[in-house]
Amino acid sequence: MPVKKTTIVAADDDPQLLRLVTRNLEFEEYEVLPASDGQQALEQVEAHSPDLVLLDVMMPRMDGFTVCERIREFSTVPIIIVTARGQDQDKVHGLELGADDYLTKPFSVDELLARVRAVLRRAQFSANEHAHVLRTTITIGNLAVDYAQHLVTMVEQPSSNRPPRSC
Repeated sequence: MPVKKTTIVAADDDPQLLRLVTRNLEFEEYEVLPASDGQQALEQVEAHSPDLVLLDVMMPRMDGFTVCERIREFSTVPIIIVTARGQDQDKVHGLELGADDYLTKPFSVDELLARVRAVLRRAQFSANEHAHVLRTTITIGNLAVDYAQHLVTMVEQPSSNRPPRSC
């Protein structure tokens, strides 16, 4: 069974930059869903549940801040804002709307890729921690308690064929 590629929605209204970002992400083995405006970006996120979203701010049909805010209404997907708007107030605004990172243009592709890997790593770690917390069955002695099913069962103790430890 083939391994599912990490999916990234990349949204920017500059076709050259979008092509550059897409090619570099695909070279790193990511599946990229490009979007040339904010509305298309939102539709891609709703339709495909990506692992990460890269969002420009100044896009037609819906700006990136609005897209970020709308995504946060239904998803916790990691979002990196990639924009020419580098004022502190813009960065703070984007992060407070729910972005996980903020990268200003111009940027190096290496920095973008490093930030993508870092955000995905944090998201994966968070998902693993969340899954650990959601464990539904705990065993205490010979009792198994399944919190999800509201069920307590007795489990057999494995027989021990271990030789005696003392004479």
